[in-house]
Amino acid sequence: MEHCIGRSLLSQRVKVHLVGVGGNGAQMANCLARLDIAMRALGHPYGLHVTAFDGDRVSESNVGRQIYSPADVGLHKAVVTIHRLNQYFGLDWDAVPRHYDASPATDQGGGPSIVISCVDSARSRRDLHRNLFQRGSRATYWLDLGNTESGAQVVLGQPKPYPLPELQEWERLPCVTELFPQLLEEQQEDDAPSCSVRISLQSQGLFVNDMAVRWASQLLYELFQGPIRQHGVLVNLSSKRSGPIDVNPAVWKRFGIRRRKPRGLQAE
Repeated sequence: MEHCIGRSLLSQRVKVHLVGVGGNGAQMANCLARLDIAMRALGHPYGLHVTAFDGDRVSESNVGRQIYSPADVGLHKAVVTIHRLNQYFGLDWDAVPRHYDASPATDQGGGPSIVISCVDSARSRRDLHRNLFQRGSRATYWLDLGNTESGAQVVLGQPKPYPLPELQEWERLPCVTELFPQLLEEQQEDDAPSCSVRISLQSQGLFVNDMAVRWASQLLYELFQGPIRQHGVLVNLSSKRSGPIDVNPAVWKRFGIRRRKPRGLQAE
């Protein structure tokens, strides 16, 4: 199977909400700026408009492992990242130095077409799932980046805020919380910040963020060139392997997602 992006996203400026500007998010912002330039060079009329959300400030432990310098310590991550990109590339992107609220009731300007989550807690991902799947949400795509010490998953999905016709549900790209429902389970989390680069590296490898971001950026690039045949990637740095998640209900079934094939649909 293949998935094609909707025509409306090829004829208007694409509003993107980048949730989290830490290990994955800061690098993702840089790649989005490059993607914006590439899209317009390849014929997209308006490119991207990104709003970055993060309530955290740069700490000393972020220097070196994330893309921040000693001079950034104490400043808001979202503001530092977006200001630099705006200055460097001549963009007009926005930074919001607070944690994200995806509730449709608080969306201004019609809400984003693409939400990219670079969050580091299960609680934040559960909140995103709840808000993006509720009635009134207008996000077309949810791109999630997550990682462990030596592994990462990147999933591009389509949130479902309301019941869909049978054929559309069959073809809809499942989101990360549908492929990995354990992410929605309540669990004990350690939210204490790392106090040094050494300690943070003990829980997360130095270059695992780089791998996740590159695959996520490649998925978005392919989406706008279309069509795509994969909508996710699983990465294992320890074994030096990566594997795709195909756009295929048979693959989704192996993750536990069961969808009834519409009547009259020919078998592949």
